[in-house]
Amino acid sequence: MDTSSAHQDREEAERLSTAVGVLADFLSRRPLTPALASLEHRLEGADGTDVIRVAEDGHVVPELLASALTVRESLGRINDLIHACGILLVLPHILKDEERITVRPSLGAGNDPSRPYDLETDQRIAEFKLARWRGSDAMRKRQTFKDLVMLAADTSGRRAELFVIGPEPRRFLTASAATAAWALDRTPGALRTFTTVFGSPSMSVAQFTATHAAHVQITDLRDLLPASVAALLQ
Repeated sequence: MDTSSAHQDREEAERLSTAVGVLADFLSRRPLTPALASLEHRLEGADGTDVIRVAEDGHVVPELLASALTVRESLGRINDLIHACGILLVLPHILKDEERITVRPSLGAGNDPSRPYDLETDQRIAEFKLARWRGSDAMRKRQTFKDLVMLAADTSGRRAELFVIGPEPRRFLTASAATAAWALDRTPGALRTFTTVFGSPSMSVAQFTATHAAHVQITDLRDLLPASVAALLQ
């Protein structure tokens, strides 16, 4: 790395550090949800002068917005970092003696065609879903089912595993009456795989899980992650 690039990287890191500090200071005063609710209530019936006072009292200043934008820009791929950390922290606990990773793992969220699974070893294939489900999870349901389908369609004979967070993904996969066609309607490639390997997608998610995907092991990552992390995912 040349001197100018190193200097630019240091400046960017300093800006991010400062921005994170500004956000941390704002959030330390009051959790975000009640803070926003308070601002909303105070703005009802306000005129322009009142708005200025409400913003000042709530510490909503240009520096706060600039900091939030800086953090969003810099940490826009935070999900990739969470995904990578989760996999790396779990791998030592699941790899068996003499088991070797055979394909460059997909640590970032999402897969490319040359690496269809997050993890491939000489003994297993695996997908990792590190999102917590919070009620309205249609997209998470679709993505999780898509991963289950692709794992179940593998013909290599290796162990297939789906790692999730919490009981909700397993509950959806084992009990949902939604059809496979619905679950795969946003991923045409996976739908083609389904119809080629398993037939009509009119069967329910639960039926597929109980039959074609019965061999895919579903594991709650909270049982494998360090206790300090698992506690945050309860």
